[in-house]
Amino acid sequence: MDEERNGETAAREASEGPQETAGGEDIAREVNRLVEAMAGAVSSAWNSSRRHQLEAELRDCLGTLVDNLEEALNRFGRSEQGQELQDQATRVASRVRESALAAELKDGLVQGLRTAADEVQRFAGNFEESQSKAGSTQDIEVEADPDESREDKE
Repeated sequence: MDEERNGETAAREASEGPQETAGGEDIAREVNRLVEAMAGAVSSAWNSSRRHQLEAELRDCLGTLVDNLEEALNRFGRSEQGQELQDQATRVASRVRESALAAELKDGLVQGLRTAADEVQRFAGNFEESQSKAGSTQDIEVEADPDESREDKE
């Protein structure tokens, strides 16, 4: 029996040709075989009827779960607690909208008041400037005193 194994090993080695140093070719060939075997196993498992059966069962279970959840949510929505929760949510949403509207109105009012104050300050500045220019260059007519004109002539 040992002779047969030795003969088979020798025949295999002879048919494979000369071996590379450090068996690099052997390692690559074995890694290739391993990868091909794994790919074949995965492909077989993926295409197997058992996998298709499991997938169908999983789809059915998930569909049932979704249907049950929808039914439970519908029952809860029709219940007194569900109605109360919906009413509270509506009130909260209304408050949020009112709060947002109030904030927008406040912002608009502040901006309007700021603009009005700026315009009043600009007007006041222009008015004061025009008054100071008018005051410094304004000629005030002074009537001549008749007594003074006689004295000057003399």
